[in-house]
Amino acid sequence: MNNYHRLLRRQLKKAGFDGHTLERMGPFLHQVNKAYRSFDADIEHFETILEKSSQELFLANQQLKQNFETVTTQLAKVVDNIQEVIFEIDLEGRWSYLNPAWERLTGYPVSQCLGQHYSDVLETLDKQTQKYLLSLAKTPYETVRRNIQVKGNVDGERWLDLSLKTLRDENGIVKGYIGTITDITNLKEVELALMEAKERATQANNAKADFLSTMSHEIRTPLNAVIGLSHLLLLENPDERQLESLHALKYSSEHLLGLINDILDFNKIESGAIDLEEAPFSFEGMLDGLYRIFGQKAREKNIQFQIKRDNALPRALIGDRTRIFQILANLISNAIKFTERGKVVLDIEVAKDKEDRVLLDFNVRDTGIGIPEDKLDTIFESFVQANTNTTRKYGGTGLGLPICKKLLEIMDGTLMVTSEEGKGSSFRFFLELAVPKKEDLPDRSGVKDLSARNSLKDLRVLVAEDNAMNILVIRKFFERWGIFSDIAEDGQKAVSMAAAKNYDIILMDLQMPVMNGYQAAEAIRKSRNPNNQGIPIFALSASAGIDIKNKVRDFGMDGHISKPFNPAELHQTLERIVFNL
Repeated sequence: MNNYHRLLRRQLKKAGFDGHTLERMGPFLHQVNKAYRSFDADIEHFETILEKSSQELFLANQQLKQNFETVTTQLAKVVDNIQEVIFEIDLEGRWSYLNPAWERLTGYPVSQCLGQHYSDVLETLDKQTQKYLLSLAKTPYETVRRNIQVKGNVDGERWLDLSLKTLRDENGIVKGYIGTITDITNLKEVELALMEAKERATQANNAKADFLSTMSHEIRTPLNAVIGLSHLLLLENPDERQLESLHALKYSSEHLLGLINDILDFNKIESGAIDLEEAPFSFEGMLDGLYRIFGQKAREKNIQFQIKRDNALPRALIGDRTRIFQILANLISNAIKFTERGKVVLDIEVAKDKEDRVLLDFNVRDTGIGIPEDKLDTIFESFVQANTNTTRKYGGTGLGLPICKKLLEIMDGTLMVTSEEGKGSSFRFFLELAVPKKEDLPDRSGVKDLSARNSLKDLRVLVAEDNAMNILVIRKFFERWGIFSDIAEDGQKAVSMAAAKNYDIILMDLQMPVMNGYQAAEAIRKSRNPNNQGIPIFALSASAGIDIKNKVRDFGMDGHISKPFNPAELHQTLERIVFNL
């Protein structure tokens, strides 16, 4: 028994077994003894593990405590150095926490403000802001943000961004408020400066638009007389010596008009005032018109001009005929201008043909002077030409290509150029356009030719115009066309004459003395005189502001005819107005 575990010996002694019994139970007692000793070993193992765990837990606790103290110190430093004011207020509106940024911002010591009501430091705010902040305690909200202006104790007037959020307990009941105050004075000053700069830019743009409109009117008004009289003189069978001079006069005046139109078009595009038209037009007729115009110019320079047409080209398209014609005319005109020998070719192919749309590949090629490789990236910049000598030798504003490029971008196209100096250039672009249905196909020429049979004979027209030369020109054309016309030298006379007599159409200049064209048109439209009911009123003006077309309609006019006018185009326009073509 002496070898047995102490607890087992104690139990056997207490049981009082005799020797014989103990001998018989020997094997069993041996197993129990083994179990006791194994249990002791397990307990000793667990105690060792527990001791080690306790030591590790103690060390971890010490480390955590040290880390907490470090983080707390660092956090305190961060809070102390943060530029934004962080605050808490209770339900009574008293400051319960303020970080050191408060003192830097306001000049008030934190210790002095804690426990004080926030309204105690609002005396420097304007009354509207004070009323707003004082009402927050009575208003249910979650988050509030507002810019406020204060006159602080430090650095004078400041702009602050106030952000306030409700604090709730576990039951969702509001127990106070937390928020931030950020000094946004610098940002506000930048914002105000940008607003002021924007206002100045707007004023400058308006002044530029007014200047361009005024200059356009002042230049185009006498130019209208020059172009009109040159057309009239050419119709009066001049002799050979006069004919050459008149053609030069007509060409020079039309060239000057083209320069002015380039500048105005560029201004419209830059101002975003270009609205593209979506209407059916005769593509064949447009190409024929291009050939008639530029074929003659090419022959005058003893070079060839060709238009190569894909057999699959549609007869008509839907789009802005005027702008497409303008792009092609600009490119062809440039090609002819810079080509001294050889030819200019407009090549048009169908790149992709769908059921109701077509992708066209336009390519204007020439054998002219070409463009140096280092200038290819600059030719699309405004008022830039490839060579400084180009302007002196060939003329032009340097706006033709930028206008084409920008118009194509509006139409979702891209103008591409390849060129070799001394051998020629190629300007290429793609346009996707809709194809009209057969019943919508326009006439090939675009307008019906009624002028040959005196279609405007006996037409009664009231012309409101104050410029003597323009009156002379328009009267002479109207006499040729058999049109009866009356002249009103100012808007007030136009209103009186329109009420006293029946007219088929009124042509209204916009800038006149006594009453301008806008006021006169509005007065005629508001008049209940039966003579004025439904009469077409069209602005016939040299004014060319970017919003002119919309403005004339706002005052009751039906459209705008620009001066200087081409006599043939004016005749066709009058036909379209009178006969609703």
